[in-house]
Amino acid sequence: MKLLTEQEYNDAFRIIDNLIAENFEEDINKQQEFLEVAKAIQEYEKTMYPLPKLTSAMRIKSA
Repeated sequence: MKLLTEQEYNDAFRIIDNLIAENFEEDINKQQEFLEVAKAIQEYEKTMYPLPKLTSAMRIKSA
């Protein structure tokens, strides 16, 4: 599963909410669907909302 638009991203959260409401933990197929949707959300966020790279701080000497 790959999310390409913000609408698909929002729909994926609805799927997650529905799976939680349906007690997905009790059904192996629902567990698999939950993991696939969660992974798709994670990949979309990684692409659309990347975290800035951390850089080391420089110490400024005071006079």
